[in-house]
Amino acid sequence: MPAFLEGFDAEIYSFGADYIVPSITGPAYLSIGTILTGYAIGIAIFSLVGGYFFDRYSVKNTILLSVLIFSAFTVLTGFVTNTPELFAFRLLVGVGVGMFQPAGVALLGDIFFETRGKAVSVWATFFGAGLFGGPYMISPFLPAFRIPFELSGIVSAIVLLLVLFIIPVTYKKEKREKIKLENIFNRNTVLLAISVFFFGITLFAGYLSYYVKYLEQGLGFPTGSAAVIASMAGLGGFLLAFFYGYIADRIGRKYMVIITSFLIFIGSLGMFILFKSFIGLAVFTFIFGSGWGVYVDLLVAFGQDSVLDRVVGSVSGFLFFIFNIGTLIGGPLYAYLLGSKNNYTFASYIAVVIPAFIALISLIFTKKITKSNIKEHPEFEEAKIREKSAEKEGS
Repeated sequence: MPAFLEGFDAEIYSFGADYIVPSITGPAYLSIGTILTGYAIGIAIFSLVGGYFFDRYSVKNTILLSVLIFSAFTVLTGFVTNTPELFAFRLLVGVGVGMFQPAGVALLGDIFFETRGKAVSVWATFFGAGLFGGPYMISPFLPAFRIPFELSGIVSAIVLLLVLFIIPVTYKKEKREKIKLENIFNRNTVLLAISVFFFGITLFAGYLSYYVKYLEQGLGFPTGSAAVIASMAGLGGFLLAFFYGYIADRIGRKYMVIITSFLIFIGSLGMFILFKSFIGLAVFTFIFGSGWGVYVDLLVAFGQDSVLDRVVGSVSGFLFFIFNIGTLIGGPLYAYLLGSKNNYTFASYIAVVIPAFIALISLIFTKKITKSNIKEHPEFEEAKIREKSAEKEGS
């Protein structure tokens, strides 16, 4: 449910930003891209906090606190009167997202350690559902925009109650040890960080910041058509994320991360360079979204595979942090390249397509992980020995 809220909020704000920002007062430097950068700053900084809290404190309390912050400032987004307020509120929405992103994905990956692909793809599926529903929820109200944010706040309150009554404070017992940097950094996590960094640039430059503006102003699509095209990204993730996660557990999470990164690259190429028609854009936005819908979560799951079990929260937070550093760059970079001439093709090549290609190439050099990191725990090994002994006695 927090994943659904994250996708829903991101999409209603991204789709509504062209109407929200011009309708309120404030300095010109607080533009659409700059305000979205504030949101990304909140996520980036607190991704590390959420991952660290997961390893050191209660995951339940981490999620409760983060959803509370997220829901309060999501609702307040609908009541803004000037751009400094909007910047502050979106930054604090990002704080909430930054905390529950790594905590939620780490929780799923930690509980279902042998089937992490399927587990984190559940998060991705709900995120895709939020993305898909966002444009349809806000477009009928524009240029007014308060109601969708109020609805998001209501759903957030329901989520808080569900977390409070369902998620246990403790779900496993293990020794608390000091987190060492050498347990987080290795060949895989460094390459994964490079990949997700460049994807962050692609995502915020090519989809969350300027895609709707490109459709409406660059290509001249009416708001309704732009909503349908933009929603295809969410539909792609919603329909295919779980399938990709299931396949990842069968063929290896490394290969599925590469495949989803390839879909992102091909999708971005089709969205901004190859196609200008409604059908072509819808199809390639769907392809882009089907890759994006689960790529980050699968990449984090692959990162969890690559480290010791006791630091899965910290490595999840680290990778989300690096991802969001990339997102800080994406929006302003695209705005700078776009310039006063509105040269969407040039800006898209530099800020969208090339970073997506670098993200794909860096994954090829990662090392495939074939053994679960949970095996470092002697109690699991002892349990397996007992099972084998019982089988022998039975036979």
